[in-house]
This record gives sequence, C-alpha cells and structure tokens, in this order.
Amino acid sequence: MISRGNLHREAVFSRGIGAGRAGRLTVVTSDRSFEGDVRPLVERALFDFLAERRRILPDAEDLLSELERVARAGGKRLRPAFCVWGYRAGGGTDDEAIARAAASLELLHTFAIIHDDVMDRSPLRRGSPATYRQLAETNGIRSGADRFGVSAAILVGDLAMALAGEMWWTAAFEREALTDAARVYHAMREEVIGGQYLDLLAAARGDATPEETRRISVLKSGRYTVERPLLIGAALAAAPDPVRKSLARFGGPLGEAFQLRDDVIGAFGDPAVTGKDADSDLREGKQTLLIALARRAGSREQRATLDELLGSETLDAAGAERLRAIIRDTGALAEVRETIAQLLFEARAALDEAPIPDAAARALRALADEATAGSPSRAGEGQD
Repeated sequence: MISRGNLHREAVFSRGIGAGRAGRLTVVTSDRSFEGDVRPLVERALFDFLAERRRILPDAEDLLSELERVARAGGKRLRPAFCVWGYRAGGGTDDEAIARAAASLELLHTFAIIHDDVMDRSPLRRGSPATYRQLAETNGIRSGADRFGVSAAILVGDLAMALAGEMWWTAAFEREALTDAARVYHAMREEVIGGQYLDLLAAARGDATPEETRRISVLKSGRYTVERPLLIGAALAAAPDPVRKSLARFGGPLGEAFQLRDDVIGAFGDPAVTGKDADSDLREGKQTLLIALARRAGSREQRATLDELLGSETLDAAGAERLRAIIRDTGALAEVRETIAQLLFEARAALDEAPIPDAAARALRALADEATAGSPSRAGEGQD
C-alpha cells in the first residue's frame, strides 16, 4: 500500500507506453496542481458539446434548448465532480478527456431528473418550471398543452440519455479504458432505473420496511451519485485495484448518506433553497427511511394519520405539518440523522486509509461535506 506520506509531493499513478496493457504500474511525481474546482472544466465541455449538437441537429432545436435550460438552471455537478476526482485519484492527468466523459454523467442526470419530474408531477426543478410544464406553457399550444408537455419532456429526457452515450464514447480515451469503465457506467444506468421503479412501487403500495427504503436509496441515488462516478473515473485512469476498492469503500456509505440527507431536506427543507415544492415528497407518498421508521415506532393513531395523509393529492400545508410532527415525535428524524452521521464516519475513515494523492483526498473530503450539507430549514427541523 502506498501511504499518504509517500504521496506528499502529489505523486500520481502513471502508465508508460505499453504498461497499461501489461498491467504494470509505476509511481511518478507531478508538478501539476490538482487543486481547484473541476466543475467549470466539465461545464465547458458540456455546453460546447450542446452548442455543437444544435448546429448539427437543427430539427431538435426546441429539445436541445430545453435541455440546455435545465442544465444551466443550477445543480451542484456532484456526479461529474466525483468522476473527475476518481480519475485523478487513480493517476489520470488528461483534463480534456475526463471532462468530456464526466460531462456525459451530467447529461445522464439531466435525463433522470426530467423523467423524474414527469413521474412525480413536480412543478418545479431548481426554482424553475419542470420541463413538462415549461414546454406546455411556452410553445403556443392551442389544445392538449398538458399532454404535449409531458410527451415532449419524455423526448427531452430521451435525447439527454442518447447524447450522454455519444459524449461518453467520443471522449479521448483508448477504447480499452472506455470499455472497462463502461461496465460500471452501464451498471449505474441499470441500477438507477431499477431503483426508481422500486421507489414508485413502494409509493404506490404505500408501505416499505426500513431495509427496503435503504435499498431503494442506494440503487436510485447513492451509487449513482457517488460510488459509480468515482469508479468510472478510476477505471478511465486504469487505477490499480487497491485504489478502486478504497474509492468504493468511501463512495458506498457517502452515497447513501447523500440520499438520506436529501430525504430529510425533501420533508423539512426550505423551498426557497431547494427550488422544489415544500411538500412534494409527502404529497407523492415517498416511502423514505424517515417514513418507514416513523411507521414502525408510531402509535396506532400516528400510523393511521400516516395512512390518511401521506400520498394524498389534496395534502395541504396543515396536513404536511402533521406528518412532519409525527416524523419528529416518533424519533424517526433523530434516527435518520444518526444513520447519516455513522455513514459519514465510515466514508471518512475509508478515505483516510485510501492510497491516493493528498490533493485528491482533500477534494473528495470537500465534496463529501458538500454532498451532505443541509439547507436552511423550516421551524422545528433544526439547523445543521
């Protein structure tokens, strides 16, 4: 194992000509700084690519414009950032190539959130109209505007998925590296779709055990946000197994902590910060760990209230506050917070032991803090 001390001078893993095929690895020092925010690098690759597509696909102008609107509306770019730092943790140094590959993950995420808003009928995304509403309201549709908006939004999401694949396979990596990383990429896509289905199914059934909700959290968001992007980057760098295993041990618990924190924000967060309807998760009946624990610990009366109000399309602000009170009073909120803290402890401990350059470790530690940071909260939720 390469200790952190031996990497003090920003030693990075590097493969010489032919060494990648032979699987031999050498450690060299680099004067190049890996510090700084990598997201402007990714955004430049993303928006240059979309501008190029608009020149080549004029008939898809409306769809591409909407895709770019969503991409520019905000977002932390966590998935591409984890991908880039997974690559750098494994010794990768080609910024242009990794920026393009990482930007494909942002397009994949854009596909996911556009379709997610259609499924959840969420009116807002990042403080702006969701795509299905934007397209229904801005195209001069005389009749059937809502149906048009939903149909067109599905197409925008489909286009984002297609373009994500194009960006991926045209990144300037050797075919062998792309193929190796694509195994992780494909698994990630399948997991997020499977997890989303399980999420919908649990909400439709109106019940899920704590274990089931945690499994859904891992599949639909945890791996897709942190672990898989890290491992994609590491594979593109042809990182050795100890690095990949360390990144997985870091990314697994961090990804779940990210989703659990997102569930807390979804139920208790300030809509002025989240950019989403304040009560949408409760109105949609999402079966999160918060809900599963509240149901398990609640009294008969509290469980009856959960059954009555959770997932109600007519849920009003007073009803949402009743649900939040149950989540607090049963201890579910406190238990989820404790679970998040434990997962973060596991992730940070794994990172401390990871055989990666100091700069990559610092960047990943900062990303971990960002991914699990809270938003300004409503009364009663408490400040982080």
